[in-house]
Amino acid sequence: MFGNWEDRLLSKLCKSVDSSLSARPPYCAGTCPIPPEKLVLFYGNDNEVDLSSRPTPEELDSLSNACQPASFGVNHKQVCDEFGEMNIANFATRFSARNADLIRIVELYKLDVCGKDSFFKAHKDTPRHETMFESLVAIFPTQHEGGEFVLREGDREWSLDSAKMLSECPHQPYVGYVSFFSDVEHGVREVTSGYRFTLTYNLYFIPENQAPIGTASAPAPYEESPAAPLYTLLTDPTVLPKGGYLAFGLRSYHPIRKETNVTNYKSCGKAVSLTQ
Repeated sequence: MFGNWEDRLLSKLCKSVDSSLSARPPYCAGTCPIPPEKLVLFYGNDNEVDLSSRPTPEELDSLSNACQPASFGVNHKQVCDEFGEMNIANFATRFSARNADLIRIVELYKLDVCGKDSFFKAHKDTPRHETMFESLVAIFPTQHEGGEFVLREGDREWSLDSAKMLSECPHQPYVGYVSFFSDVEHGVREVTSGYRFTLTYNLYFIPENQAPIGTASAPAPYEESPAAPLYTLLTDPTVLPKGGYLAFGLRSYHPIRKETNVTNYKSCGKAVSLTQ
């Protein structure tokens, strides 16, 4: 197909654009400073625990024992061991992803507790609504080892050690966070000591006219890398000399039903996403 040098150059440019686009990871992660008073958790009838300091083993055991066995994944299959969760009706927290400037279009979903020897297997989440497109997990700064958050897409894998990230933060309390598309396979490796406490949020598409004004940020390296080969490709007079369309394959799946009118999503083009 690519017999002459022009065809070979075109093939090389196409591959360069493709490799640049595929280099983008399906998540973002980091740490965020939080005022200590925002890391108090209330649960049960009259219980509270301050997760900004060093809670006692008894306090952490009490919170863990108040949780229910967790289930994750498609059709709520059990894919974890000794992993506890608490729904939002049974706890309250002063921490807010909105107030932490992590995200604004978000719904608090649940609290998860992972103690020693606990883990949950790699799985994909069951979307709670067809407008849900992403999940955000906030990790509290409780002392623990292990419990790395693992994400997989195709033959690529990423491992995020939030315990290590948080231990390297300054003295002011920080929370760790990871945001990822709903169809990305993910799991938590075994916690070898301590307790790993997380809050999970669901992120949803909203109409563009309801979206908050985004803040400008410097483009990531993977965003700049396609620019040069794409420009060269599109300014080549031999490429689509009579006009045409460029098609970009979608990497993520969203829970659209057959009867859904996809034109309703045209106004959701600027959904607020940490991974965008």
